[in-house]
Amino acid sequence: MCGRMNISDHEGIQWLLDQLGLLLPEEKFTPKYNVSPTAAIWGVLVSRTATTLEPMQWGFVPPWAKEGQFKRPLFNARSETIWEKPSFKNLIRRYRGIVPINGFYEWQRHGNTKVANYITQKDSPAMGLGAIIQSHADGYSQCCLITAEANSQMQKVHNRQPVIIHPDAMEDWLNDDNPDTVNRCMQPLPSGVFEIKRISNHVNNTRNDGPECLADSETPIT
Repeated sequence: MCGRMNISDHEGIQWLLDQLGLLLPEEKFTPKYNVSPTAAIWGVLVSRTATTLEPMQWGFVPPWAKEGQFKRPLFNARSETIWEKPSFKNLIRRYRGIVPINGFYEWQRHGNTKVANYITQKDSPAMGLGAIIQSHADGYSQCCLITAEANSQMQKVHNRQPVIIHPDAMEDWLNDDNPDTVNRCMQPLPSGVFEIKRISNHVNNTRNDGPECLADSETPIT
C-alpha cells in the first residue's frame, strides 16, 4: 500500500512537472513531509483536453455509496483488480492522473515492532504516482493512488508498492485510454530503482511534520 508521502522539495517536484510543461509556482507550494490520506495535495489530470495541475484531496468515497457504507475514504486501488472493482472501473478507463511526490514511507515488521522506511527513486528528485481521479459534488477533485505487487527489492519492506509512471510514459498514461497501454504503464518498476533508508519513528505520528520526519534511525535492527 501507499499510506504516507513526502512532498517537500519544490525543485524536485518542478523537475517532474517540467516533463509535462506544467508550472507550480513556489509561492503556491507548501512543503509537507508527512502527507497522509484525506490531505490536500497537487495532482496532474486532463481537463477539457488540456493537461492541468490542480489541488485535490487524497481519498474519496464513491458517489453511489450509501451513507455509512465506507468506514473511511478509499486511498489505494490495486492495479490487479482496478478494472473490475465498482469503485474504480469507470475511473481507470477515462480519469487517470499523476501525483508528484519526492518519496514515500513504508513500515517493515521486526518482531513486535514496525520500522519506518523512507523510499525514493535513484537518480530522480521526484516520482509521479499513478492515480485515478474523481470529481466531488462540490466541484473539487479527489484521487486514489494505485498500487502493484512489490518488486523483489521492496518485498523486503512490504508486499505492495505504488505504481510509478515513468516520465516517458506520462503522456500515454494521461491521454491513451487503450487498456493495453494503461496496463503497461501500471507495471511495477524493477528492482534496484529505489533507495530505501531506515528512519526514526518520528514519522509514525501523522501530526508530526518537518525535516525531522526524514531523520535517520539511531536504533539498530536486532
